[in-house]
Amino acid sequence: MDKRIMKKSSVFLILLLTIFVGSWANAQAAQQPSSLIEPVLLKKWIDNGYRTEKGERVVIIDVVPGKESRESWFAGDLAKLRVQIAKKYGGDSPSYRLLVQQDQAGFLGHIPGALLNVSHGDLETMARSDGPMAADHEVGTGAAIDELLQGHGITHDDVIVITSSQQTPWMACPPRLWWTLYYWGFTPEKIKILNGGNKAYALAGYKLERGIAQPRVKPSKITVASLPTRHFEARVSLQEMIDLVDSGKTVNGSVVLLDVRQPPAAYYLKDERKSNGTPGSDGIPDIYQIPGFSYNQKDKSFTRTSDKQRFNLSQMLFSKEANDGKSARVIFSRAASRPITLPNEFMGIHSSGSALLAIPIGGRSGDFEGIIKGAHLIKSASYDLTVPAIAGKDNRFNSRDALRAVFAKAGIDGKKPIIIYCNAGALGSFYFYVLHEVCGFENIRMYDGSWQEWANLTAFEPADTTFVRHDVETVYPSWPAPAPSVLLFSRENRYLEWNGTQFVNDATALTATALQVKPGGTLKGNLRWDTLHRSEHIVFRPSAKVNDAEHFQTFNSDTDWPSVDTIPDYDGYGNEILTEDRSYGK
Repeated sequence: MDKRIMKKSSVFLILLLTIFVGSWANAQAAQQPSSLIEPVLLKKWIDNGYRTEKGERVVIIDVVPGKESRESWFAGDLAKLRVQIAKKYGGDSPSYRLLVQQDQAGFLGHIPGALLNVSHGDLETMARSDGPMAADHEVGTGAAIDELLQGHGITHDDVIVITSSQQTPWMACPPRLWWTLYYWGFTPEKIKILNGGNKAYALAGYKLERGIAQPRVKPSKITVASLPTRHFEARVSLQEMIDLVDSGKTVNGSVVLLDVRQPPAAYYLKDERKSNGTPGSDGIPDIYQIPGFSYNQKDKSFTRTSDKQRFNLSQMLFSKEANDGKSARVIFSRAASRPITLPNEFMGIHSSGSALLAIPIGGRSGDFEGIIKGAHLIKSASYDLTVPAIAGKDNRFNSRDALRAVFAKAGIDGKKPIIIYCNAGALGSFYFYVLHEVCGFENIRMYDGSWQEWANLTAFEPADTTFVRHDVETVYPSWPAPAPSVLLFSRENRYLEWNGTQFVNDATALTATALQVKPGGTLKGNLRWDTLHRSEHIVFRPSAKVNDAEHFQTFNSDTDWPSVDTIPDYDGYGNEILTEDRSYGK
């Protein structure tokens, strides 16, 4: 072939390849939402005097869950972080061991010029009432958000970049602030999340700062009342959630109701040998029958026969002191006491047909467990939408195509309205951002009250322990740290379903008689705002009145039935927050 022809062909092929690569790059860029910013662009803005290419001022907000994080995560203080992590997760936990590596890699600290914001403070979220009861962690009032923004010196002309110095849990705090500002009327072009947070910024080769110093800020006079358009449709009120259930839309598929509470780390207890060690079941889990120890069912303690020293179950499982410096003697492993997977034959709920699904366990105090009627669980035998399944590498968001493919397996394609709820709105905000911004689905909303509100509006209570949750104990692998915890269940939980007129036990088709469930609860029998009969797979939490001595259940005011103030005879519209927010500044 003529060399000139070959040369022209090569040039033509290179041109085609360049066009293809450019088109692919443009397509990839088009997939990334305008509200998501990469570290390299943020660094350019910082080097440009904290100004965008258009000259807009850039305000970086570092969001952490609690005030104590200022001295640790934000400051990048390894010593204080080790104390904090050891107290929370234990000195032998993976989080604790990774701290030194994170420190050496330069992942600790904050982005230069960042301002600290406490996510679970009294401004971004607060206790507010839609009518029958006040629920914690509802969206902040207009006045509160004004105070938050003014304190950071933010104006309407600024671009806000939200990130977090805390690497775990990275997925909750930035999206919650993003959703709150979006709700109050900020456009995605003005509120951005740093893709990957501070870790991604460091991985890009940029240095994080240590210490608690922040730039001096001149308070502004900004008010959300002057924003031209508010996105109040992003929030679902209590009344609207009830109406959606009562209309059948959550069940018939008109809307997709997504429960994004993560499945519990739950284990069941084997009962395959008798107390004398011979094969067979004697009704006592094998985990309590340890040679050389006696067990006290009343206070749930083990006493070592040799020296009369007492231990709890967490110590028996994970403490060398209880086991003479050796591995724990208790049978507790994936092989011997396997974690509850999906589907499971032990602690299950019948969702459709014979399919068994794990009960989501509320992370906050409530009267019962279950799901809002018609809700999709975050994980089943055929799909997985948990955070590990949808989260990207190094705290970054996965691509639009990858995320859409994951949600498509669960039958979620954005063609129907999607409503999200979690425990208190933080994790729900993460899923809202993923679906609305990254996936590009338009009709996404969040039930802000979430389970912390829903699970406390009950017009019934258990009269005995038939339908009370059969968890026997919570243990801590990093004992004596309070987390992470593992839930142990003694047997399958019997649960209730509302058949339109009364509660029945789905597994046995037995009616839940007055001996098992009676009118009462926080709503004192008033069905108007009752959420129990608007839920599925109901299992009561233990209460101060109803304890199961046989299965060692105890009342814990922090996690079981709380003391909440309700107005059972409230006769309003159940959307008081929306009414208040609409009138702000008018």
